Amino acid sequence: MKEFKQSFSRWYNERNERFGTLWAERFTSLLVEDSPTALKTLAAYIDLNPVRAGLVSDPKDYRHCGYAAALVGNRMIQQGLMSFLEPQDWPAAAAAYRCLLFVTAGSANASDKQVLDPDTIRAELARGGELGGGQVLRLRIRHFSDGVILGSREFVDQQFIRFRDRFSPKRKDGARPIRGVPLPGISVFRDLRVAAIG
Repeated sequence: MKEFKQSFSRWYNERNERFGTLWAERFTSLLVEDSPTALKTLAAYIDLNPVRAGLVSDPKDYRHCGYAAALVGNRMIQQGLMSFLEPQDWPAAAAAYRCLLFVTAGSANASDKQVLDPDTIRAELARGGELGGGQVLRLRIRHFSDGVILGSREFVDQQFIRFRDRFSPKRKDGARPIRGVPLPGISVFRDLRVAAIG
């Protein structure tokens, strides 16, 4: 990382006729033991950075973190999180990790860091870390941007028939379900082969 940052800084400075450091802080690295406790602690610390910085009040709402990516179907990140969590199926692991995040977000070592209030934490723990339909809709669900056509099964199939000449003769219909989302009656055209929330 040090070499990458230095070479990028040199390139950027030359291109933009500037000098000096480009990055706010020096790169630091940390050797982490491959144990569930250490990995769980570090993952929660990273996923709570936007909460502590006051950018969001719920870690799922920060779209540029691994936790949000796992919730919207990134299998690689889901498997990474499940590698140190007790439950071995994603929905249960997601709920357990969410509870861990909320408990951890209740305290901060520095006074200028944001924390979650106890009532918010208790409410999340009472739900068992499971996301409701409204919370799911606030996530970035790839199907809404990459699904090509969104609507009822009948609507998606009608559009498929309308543009039938553009598709392989092997394809018989257009509608595909949005995997893992509690949105009955909604289909998309492209099967993204990922579960939207697990």
